[in-house]
Amino acid sequence: MGTQYFGIQQQLNDGIRGLHLNITQGATAADVSLCYPDCNAYNGGSLKDTLTIVKNWLDSNQRDVVTIFLESALLKANPTAVLKAFSDSGADKYALMGKPATWPSLQSMIDSRTTLVVFSDDAGLVAANTKGYFIPHPGVVLRLDGPFTYASEWTCGPWDRRYESIMVIPHYIVQTATYNGQTYNNMPYPFNLGTTNGYQYEFHAITCRGGQSIWINFMEVDYYSEGDVKTPTLKLNALPYPNDNVANFYPQFFDATVEIAGISASAPQLLASASRLVVLATCLSLVSLALFFDALRI
Repeated sequence: MGTQYFGIQQQLNDGIRGLHLNITQGATAADVSLCYPDCNAYNGGSLKDTLTIVKNWLDSNQRDVVTIFLESALLKANPTAVLKAFSDSGADKYALMGKPATWPSLQSMIDSRTTLVVFSDDAGLVAANTKGYFIPHPGVVLRLDGPFTYASEWTCGPWDRRYESIMVIPHYIVQTATYNGQTYNNMPYPFNLGTTNGYQYEFHAITCRGGQSIWINFMEVDYYSEGDVKTPTLKLNALPYPNDNVANFYPQFFDATVEIAGISASAPQLLASASRLVVLATCLSLVSLALFFDALRI
């Protein structure tokens, strides 16, 4: 059972910029499959095929940055096979090389065409990548508490952040379920999504942002197409709602149809124009935040 209703191509088209891929050894040691929690329950195809979709999408969307989180299953994929999937798909040509001392700006990543960021939780996989484009989780990614059951409350620990610079909030509910005759824990819970992916999404994000000392980079969400995670994400990034226009938020200092005798309207017009430039510049500086916000599992 997958945790999304749409495929990778549609997810990227919908604005998703973070992909959580569970990788495992396929039929042979030379194969890498995307399975959750294993291939008996759900097989999402090969890693190479998914990376090819991402690479082709980046070819056509050169001003977007995509982040991939690789999570290894109990049956770990062969590191050589994982690296081959990246090279054969061509996705590696976009990969940001090495763990940066400080994160580059999105614009510099776009200019250098390093618009694919790859994190891995597998130290062996990181060590095998001599090119250095698998960035290790420890010391970089602060993953908050989760996942949660329907009866539990959203929490925002751990509270022992040290050097981490990327914050990930798991915002999805799991259950115990049986698939193909086998019982699994931490299976997706495709119910009450209007609430989970609605006001609770925003509440969870705001609460954890207030309790941690770094900004939110990713919210992990199951079934992102259900409920409404886009509107609160726009709010959290100070961006206009769909079908709205940033010009609607410009301050109005005067009524242009009213003119007081002996006073020219040119000065207020200049004031309004200057304010519009400031507001617009502020909004443009915040647009980059929207690119690093939504993450999801497959």
